[in-house]
Amino acid sequence: MKKITLLVLFALAILLASCNGNSYTIDGKFSDNSFDGKTVFLQKIDSLDSETMTVIDSVAVKDGKFMLKGTTDEPIMGFISVGKLEDAEQGTPVGTLILEPGNINITFDKTNITLGGTAKNDEFNNIHAVMNKLTSLISGITPQDANNPALRVQVDSLQNQLQTATFNFSKENITNKAGEFLFYSSAKSFTKDQLKELINSSDSTFRNRNEIQALLKELDRVKPEIGNPYSDAQLMNKEGAPVSLSEYVGKNKLVLIDFWASWCQPCIAEMPNLTKTYAQYKPKGLEIIGVSVDDDKNKWLGAVQTYKMSWVQLADVTTMASQLYGVQSIPHTVLVDANGTVIAKNLRGKELDDKIAEILK
Repeated sequence: MKKITLLVLFALAILLASCNGNSYTIDGKFSDNSFDGKTVFLQKIDSLDSETMTVIDSVAVKDGKFMLKGTTDEPIMGFISVGKLEDAEQGTPVGTLILEPGNINITFDKTNITLGGTAKNDEFNNIHAVMNKLTSLISGITPQDANNPALRVQVDSLQNQLQTATFNFSKENITNKAGEFLFYSSAKSFTKDQLKELINSSDSTFRNRNEIQALLKELDRVKPEIGNPYSDAQLMNKEGAPVSLSEYVGKNKLVLIDFWASWCQPCIAEMPNLTKTYAQYKPKGLEIIGVSVDDDKNKWLGAVQTYKMSWVQLADVTTMASQLYGVQSIPHTVLVDANGTVIAKNLRGKELDDKIAEILK
């Protein structure tokens, strides 16, 4: 009788484990077997202030496939990488997924990542799909393409699609950890109204955080539009010291504020044109303030050196300048005259040259 009871209890334990509503399975595969024998890590970030990832699980790749299993109490953002994310080799794939109960599928092709299997990952795949298209497009942009209007329209269209998909997913998930993470990581791409809408859709715990309250105050400030005075913002120079825009505006006949990043191909493609413009008009009163939105300081400074950007270089480490100027995509330019008035926005290539030439005759 005792033996039968133990068997029943054992069977019941197995049944309960298999019916655990918090269980997930991740079925992953690569397009080839080049990663066989290497270890895939599933990781998460405990907080946005954390500089390291927490490893949830890991497994070796076999025959181009891997499987990970576990449980989660609520949807969170998970990161899949070959090797730990903080020291993964250059060029190795990194995938982002929503860790939630159910069977999750993730496929790594040479240039694309595809998600599916659960409701939130099916939705999140829309972001991946647009990102794949955008990455493919901008990876082929050369300096000669910088002034191609048709190409610019394509890039802008995909960036708008990406912003819309990210916003929609964030709004649907703002009450869970996955949505909160996407809010923080993508905040600079959202409009003022979208940020307010997301915050209003969140729960009181999220809304009452100090950083969210500070953001709401910042959003209530008037963004500098054409014809209005510029707004001062504190940035960081290459040495890590705080620098304000006011140190340059009003000291020159014309100041071009250029929001850019080392990973932004359209930005990099514009650099030869900016170099030529700066050399020509610096003696006539032009100053350019490069405002990097890079997360990696070394990549920022490396790009400055590689592309010989001799003008002022600052970093928007708090993202407040990007939010203040309504930067939704980069490159984003703001032209300010000697009186501190915004006279043009988002000019590039020949349009920018023509405007500068008109003012600094």
